Amino acid sequence: MHWADVVADKLLESGKEHVISSGITPSGPIHLGSMREILTADAVVRSVNHKGGKAKLVYIADNADPLRKVYPFLDNEKYEEFVGRPLAEIPAPNGEDSYDNYFLKPFFAALETVGIHPEVVDNYQYYKDGKYNSCIKSIMENITKAREILETVSGRQLPKGWFPWTFKDDNGVLCNGKFISYEWPYVTFENKDGIEITNNLSKGEGKLPWRLDWPSKWKILGVTFEAFGKDHATKGGSFDTGKRIIRDILNRDEPHHIVYEWINLKGHGAMHSSTGLAISAEEMLRMAPPEVIRWLIMQPQPNRHIDFDPGLGLLNSVDKYDRLENDYYKQEAEENSARAFELSQVENKVREKTQILPYRHLVTLVQSKTEYDEIIDTLKRTGEIQDLNDYENKRLKSRIECIRGWLKTQAPDNVKFRIQEIPPDLDLDDSTAKKLNDIKNKMHSIDWNPDAIHNSFYELQDNNNTPAKEYFKIMYLIILGKERGPRLGFFLATMEKDFIIERLGHYLNP
Repeated sequence: MHWADVVADKLLESGKEHVISSGITPSGPIHLGSMREILTADAVVRSVNHKGGKAKLVYIADNADPLRKVYPFLDNEKYEEFVGRPLAEIPAPNGEDSYDNYFLKPFFAALETVGIHPEVVDNYQYYKDGKYNSCIKSIMENITKAREILETVSGRQLPKGWFPWTFKDDNGVLCNGKFISYEWPYVTFENKDGIEITNNLSKGEGKLPWRLDWPSKWKILGVTFEAFGKDHATKGGSFDTGKRIIRDILNRDEPHHIVYEWINLKGHGAMHSSTGLAISAEEMLRMAPPEVIRWLIMQPQPNRHIDFDPGLGLLNSVDKYDRLENDYYKQEAEENSARAFELSQVENKVREKTQILPYRHLVTLVQSKTEYDEIIDTLKRTGEIQDLNDYENKRLKSRIECIRGWLKTQAPDNVKFRIQEIPPDLDLDDSTAKKLNDIKNKMHSIDWNPDAIHNSFYELQDNNNTPAKEYFKIMYLIILGKERGPRLGFFLATMEKDFIIERLGHYLNP
């Protein structure tokens, strides 16, 4: 049974209706690694609803959190003064809107593209609107107990005079001041300059520390399930303290949960937007089909890390997905893989079988043809497709755009090529001239389709006792100006036969 269905069954044992939560602090570009959390949550939502329950997905934008430092992608001179201020109160890097929305808006657009439609919770506004007030009051009435829980569970000593609130200084910076007095809804503290400042807790002047903020969200939103990263799941970590806080102070059970592993960028380690070591979700969608991105998360168990290679590995991932799609419609896919395929569909439904085009062939065509109609005509001529319906056209156009984006940003050089308009120079000795003539004569005599072209080079090998790779090399050199290229049979079939024969003749009849 697929892991999402296992979780859904456990949730449905406790009730029919569920609130499934995910979230992020929008401190920088929201990357593919962060997508694992919300895609995991979305899979559980879909499974609960598929099994007759009623689940909704809430996405919490933790924009009340402060800017921790000036990250590498920010202007140090511009942002130094904003360090420590809530993300919702900081200007965006482009000078328009707020810092948090600058990163959230493209991420939410990416979520739409992969078929995720959450209810968005603006955490900063929740504090401003007083929606945390009941939880804040409960915690303030149980300060001694809260302190005991945090110290006992985490094994760390809190400072003397600790107060369960992150204060807001008169310059807007969130800080740890010296507690002076408290009477709901006001708390007074002394800042680092010795000045007494009063915050109104009911108006969101400051916020709860993370280990108290998280269980408060569970209570306020009625969260029954959450997926979170392994950093929160360590012994004595924020989940361990959170479940004690919600049970013993907020009088509610902690949500069911699942812990997920990181997505590592091949050769670099775990993605982190704060260090710039990441591929943003919107960038990813410019170079990979959305159903493939979903499948990358749906196929493995959440506790397995994913090594993501945006280069040739991405091409291999699309090929694997396409093979699974083919096996699914032939009813040959293994049970877990079949369910992963179903959960990978953007529209949350499996369509009738569609024509599956070899993705590597599209990579070749996108570089050898400029217009969509040219690509279609070539695919029909080479026997790759028949007439396409509206959905198939939409999918093909989307994949072509993804390939173009991939070629611009992440494709390895050995995959990229350009057909040379002017015949490249060739070191033409008698042996090479004979091979050129043999190829030309063979091209004249064969049917112009990928299989016939491919087989013809091995016929030349057998007839002339010359390795086929020597003929391949010559063809790549005279067409592309380099010794390697795409699969030759299909590649040559995408071009006109007369063009190939003319190019061969250029070297034989100077």
